[in-house]
Amino acid sequence: MKRLASYVFFIVLCGLALSLPIKERKCLREKVITFPDLTTDNWVKLHPNESMDMSAATVCLRFYTERMSLDPCLFSLATPSYPQDFSLRWLSTSKQYEMTIHSFKVQLDGLVFNHNQWISLCANWDANSGLAQMFVNKVASIKKAVGPKVSFKGNPVITLGQCQTQYDGGFNEHNGFTGFIADVHVHGQILTIRQIKTYMEAKTKYKHGDYINWHNLMYTIAGSVQVEGKHQVTFNSKEEQQ
Repeated sequence: MKRLASYVFFIVLCGLALSLPIKERKCLREKVITFPDLTTDNWVKLHPNESMDMSAATVCLRFYTERMSLDPCLFSLATPSYPQDFSLRWLSTSKQYEMTIHSFKVQLDGLVFNHNQWISLCANWDANSGLAQMFVNKVASIKKAVGPKVSFKGNPVITLGQCQTQYDGGFNEHNGFTGFIADVHVHGQILTIRQIKTYMEAKTKYKHGDYINWHNLMYTIAGSVQVEGKHQVTFNSKEEQQ
């Protein structure tokens, strides 16, 4: 009887271990991360190689969605000091992008959010000036002041497809993302206009992130999220190929 109980206990432990999210490191060139349904169980975490100490940052990514949630979140970086240290989402009611820096929010107007089309987005913020700017499909927003002029510091938790409202958690369906996300790069500097243009045009030699690099990415996926080939999910135009 004891042997049977031990065997059952072992099987349960194995099942739990297999169900836990697994951290992987891969090159995701020509890959997308698919978020197939709207649930807080679906998330992706990106794991940098070191803690963060940056006076400026640029986040670049591409996404493709039909926007099932009200205010879909694209990128969320949280630290113990600021649960929303750097986050990006779309506000469907006001039709604006929202950028959060050190838990302070700013809205950016006049930038496209098209359903079922690839959108390339870069957003940056500089602690020296306190100014934020966003670029969407080679259209630039104006620069806006947001947040205190302090550097990004600490051990971040970075998520795609869910906005953190607390450090390493606090997801809600209101901000959930459905669709595809690809080519995520985080730079510890402000990219030049030329570098951003090269990324937007998806040219082979665009600058890869020095803090998060899609071509050498440590990540964890949970729920029904999957990694797929870009050619398997959408028609690639010339500008969408790397």
